[in-house]
Amino acid sequence: MELKYITISEGTPASPSYGISLLIGGMPQQTIPGITNRKADADALTALLNELEVEPCHFEDVIEDFMTDFSI
Repeated sequence: MELKYITISEGTPASPSYGISLLIGGMPQQTIPGITNRKADADALTALLNELEVEPCHFEDVIEDFMTDFSI
């Protein structure tokens, strides 16, 4: 089972928003939209999720921690 997290882009060029999707075996399983309006932060968080191989059951917890406690 191959886990991969990817940054997704939402919103408009004037008002961007970025989220993260979890892919398992190349198929989307879960998406958390609207995490940040800074692409660099979303990309850094996506890279961290992939590097640490975060299990799907912890995906929402990591995002919640990022949104409430951390700044990348």
